[in-house]
Amino acid sequence: MTTVTDIWMVSREMDGVAGVGGVKDVTRQLLAAIARHGIRATLVMPLYSVIDRQRVPLTDTGIQLSLPMNYPSSERSVPAHIYRTELVGATIYLVEAGCYSSKQGIYTYTSDEAEQAGQPELTGNGYHDFFEMNITLQKATLELIQALDARPDVVHCQDAHTALIPALMRAVPRYRSHFAQVGSGITIHNAGPGYNQEMFDVPLVQAVTELPEQVIQASLHRGGVYPFVLGGMHADFVNAVSENYAREIMEVPAEDERAGGLGSAFRQRGIQLTGVTNGIDPAEYDPTQPERMGIVAAYNPAAGDLAGKAVNRRDLIARINQRQVTGVRVEGWLDDKPGQPLIVMISRLTAQKGVNVFIEAVRELLSAPADGEPRFLVLGVGDPVYQRALIELARADHFAGRIAVLIGYGPQLANCIYASGDFFVNPAEFEPCGLTDYIAQLMGTVPIVHLVGGLVKVQDGVTGYGYLPHTAQALAATLRRAIAVFREQPEQHLRIIQQAIRTIHERYTWDKVLQEGYMPLYRQAAQRRHSA
Repeated sequence: MTTVTDIWMVSREMDGVAGVGGVKDVTRQLLAAIARHGIRATLVMPLYSVIDRQRVPLTDTGIQLSLPMNYPSSERSVPAHIYRTELVGATIYLVEAGCYSSKQGIYTYTSDEAEQAGQPELTGNGYHDFFEMNITLQKATLELIQALDARPDVVHCQDAHTALIPALMRAVPRYRSHFAQVGSGITIHNAGPGYNQEMFDVPLVQAVTELPEQVIQASLHRGGVYPFVLGGMHADFVNAVSENYAREIMEVPAEDERAGGLGSAFRQRGIQLTGVTNGIDPAEYDPTQPERMGIVAAYNPAAGDLAGKAVNRRDLIARINQRQVTGVRVEGWLDDKPGQPLIVMISRLTAQKGVNVFIEAVRELLSAPADGEPRFLVLGVGDPVYQRALIELARADHFAGRIAVLIGYGPQLANCIYASGDFFVNPAEFEPCGLTDYIAQLMGTVPIVHLVGGLVKVQDGVTGYGYLPHTAQALAATLRRAIAVFREQPEQHLRIIQQAIRTIHERYTWDKVLQEGYMPLYRQAAQRRHSA
């Protein structure tokens, strides 16, 4: 069996340094698990202007790189400088380059940048030079490895922003020799619209990447270059962040936009897609540690102690009703009536997250007093259409006291909501893995999910509740079912909470996911290259 001792990871974000999405959590926690496993762990990521250098102390490595970034009609190069820090037992290299330092955000234009450009409509849209930002990181990674004369066993690429690295390693002449025995892999965190980082200016792609024309032509999908496809043709493994999401990607019709047609592209080219369900570090969501979690009262759901939930709920509802919740816009109020279940949702307010289905289901339950008068609390920001619809519900006189909506987000506020709720709803139309259901379970809040993608890990009636099809009627029926158990079978409700926590510890900690999911892929990649 091939021994793996040195893993390099490439990601656009990492929790504790800079990040905005779920990739940041996976990057940090998987790196930490690798380091705990006694394997040398290294990450390369951009040095964004938003990084707090007091919180993240950096050491100048003195390494200067010149990265070829040609245009079709002219040659050019981009200078890059490498800094270093240590975190979670891993070495973190940060790439300083103009395409990062000139930005206020990470992926998208901030409102200030949009105003300065005289185009306020740009707010929240991806940067125009996203492709150069991606290629700068990928080339800097390979140049850095060469400059250090490092020979990692595997280079693990997180999402489409880094997915061309396997192709660069194998097909660009000045990288080919050094990386001949270095394995590579790609993790697909999301293949949905906006996540594929596709480019349709093929001559520009060829010039910037230095990839041979025949390599690029063989990968074209829908007339453009999709990093998952081009990188996947050269990678030693490609995985999605859950087994079920991998199956969905491969099985959906070619025209289905939820996966960008990747399944048909992979099938045509013989790219194998496996699934490794993301893990979680339970210690990071431990309600027995209230100060660290930012909640007012400790409780221990694993031991059957939920008394602190009522204390947390009273405190949070009082702050909501008194408009003392900072950083968010508060609409509506809540009557904390004893015995009434509190149903919470924390989500981006987008169609992909199923917010339209949730709104319809909430309206149905609030309109029928016989449904047990549940209370609803929503935290999120996103599509103005959904924000307005939720605000209308919160302001409706006939729903007064039964729904509150917080427009915005804050991680500590999210913890307070998890610690206050009885049920947590994730009605996503598609969900590659899902982290919020884990967090809810660890906080003793029973998840109610649309059984799609990675959310199928929630076992209906065992570790939470799941529903199909993706309709408001199905969600409302499942909410009624869960509320009935909560009211009539409290001992069963507690069993679900405790079984969910046991299941996470038995199957879904990052140490388990690394040992049973990623280590076999790493060994496979290293063995394949050593045998080449």
